[in-house]
Amino acid sequence: MNEKTLSTLEFPKILERLAQYTSFSASGDLARGLQPTIDLEEARSRLAQVTEARFLLSVNADISVGGAHDVRPLADLAAHGGVLQPAELLDVKSTLISARTIARTFEKNKTQYPRLAEMAADLPTAPAVVEAITHAITERAEVADYASPKLATLRREVRVAHDRLMSKLERMINDPKTVPLLQEPIITQRDGRYVIPLRADF
Repeated sequence: MNEKTLSTLEFPKILERLAQYTSFSASGDLARGLQPTIDLEEARSRLAQVTEARFLLSVNADISVGGAHDVRPLADLAAHGGVLQPAELLDVKSTLISARTIARTFEKNKTQYPRLAEMAADLPTAPAVVEAITHAITERAEVADYASPKLATLRREVRVAHDRLMSKLERMINDPKTVPLLQEPIITQRDGRYVIPLRADF
């Protein structure tokens, strides 16, 4: 079936309407990319998949891709040597976990949903990637101290230096010789630097 015929039948509008029922951007793109088939067996296979999916939703309307994100741009960035931010890595992790959950769900119910189970079996779960992200990134989207031995050492040194600095400043604001010079005996920050506020005439 050529493009002109599909346009005359307003097939793209039908696909756009179908895409509006999807809850995931990647699913919407798949819906918009659907094409009719003239192969009878292919048509029967697709109808069987739809029948399984309709039945699944009628008995388990809660099944979803919850936790998944459209990580295609992130995967493309990483494939070209780009660096992902911690929050983006957490999106990749949650998407892989969602894929694993769906794959396991259909694996347990493959007798009831053989065609959907076959599709779900192809989902990438990448357990090594999930483990690596879990090890390196905290749930607050911060790089963990133990992400690498070098990072752990550097952060430990930073903490020691910070503690020494704060101790020195504490001694200064509590020193009887310094107290008369201060607006207040406090330590504050200006432009990322720790400072003690002096009185204007000092």
